[in-house]
Amino acid sequence: MEPIEFRDMAYVMAVQAERSFSGAARKQYISQPALSKVVRKVERRLGVPIFDRGSVPLKVTPEGETILEYFSRMQELQAELEQCCEAFREQRGCDLTIVAPSFFCTYILPPIVSGFQAENPDYTIKLMETNDYDLREFLKAGIADIGISVNREMPVELELVEIKKEMIVLAVPSAYPVNRDLKAYALRFEDMVSGRLMGPEIRGISMQHFSNERFLFLKKGNDMQNRGMRICRDAGFSPHVVMELDQLLTAYYLAYAGEGATFTRSFVPFYTGRTDKLCFYKIDHPETIRPIHLLCNRNMELTEKQKKFVEYLKEYPLPG
Repeated sequence: MEPIEFRDMAYVMAVQAERSFSGAARKQYISQPALSKVVRKVERRLGVPIFDRGSVPLKVTPEGETILEYFSRMQELQAELEQCCEAFREQRGCDLTIVAPSFFCTYILPPIVSGFQAENPDYTIKLMETNDYDLREFLKAGIADIGISVNREMPVELELVEIKKEMIVLAVPSAYPVNRDLKAYALRFEDMVSGRLMGPEIRGISMQHFSNERFLFLKKGNDMQNRGMRICRDAGFSPHVVMELDQLLTAYYLAYAGEGATFTRSFVPFYTGRTDKLCFYKIDHPETIRPIHLLCNRNMELTEKQKKFVEYLKEYPLPG
């Protein structure tokens, strides 16, 4: 039997509680067709029907009653696990644990945390570097309190709050001949860190100019990779990808070394410093603007201290 996810169990339990697919869908903030699809997937994996769809109101089958008892016990175990994680957090004496990808943990969050702790010296904060999959699991399990991510595909248990928009630009090694004809469009350092890129006064150029270049992409499944591929394909070409990397900064420094062009955050130079090894371009495509999200578990209430940091984070001025 294929494993059943806790999220899918919760959807099935919601249908049982409401005795209605439509009522459960409203309570779970999911469309009715999507909820029905999840329940059928669970039934298919178990090999037995859980609900009698021919009855009004909806009834649970005899087999379903037994299965739902198991689901209830498993939810109780999950709740015990969350309580255990809460106890671990209390034991470690940490007021807030933040999970975020490498770039945020390396550059963006440390000065924010330091600034907050300077005003609140008794407040302890822990940063955990992680990928988006582990970020989701840590938040769902209660191991972390809040997360930072640009990924839009998150489970319904996690609440997303936009804290800023960022601009994605193309970084091209300065030695590449393509730059000679595009000098008028090359971005200045001040443009990239001031926020002016978001406005109409700085024009973007077509990605088609770079159709013959070598590219460095992040690995499949990364939001930057997905956006970069769509931008190239909308310009009428498939990029010649010479390397796929795990980390944005690795791709950036390889571009710096002349290995290929890469998509990157516009404010990366603010942290890594000015450089004449790369030329940066604003690309005329809607996918180059993306939101940065703050995430937390809908089922776990933040403490007053944690809420205070979240407000500080929202108001903190970021470059770009």
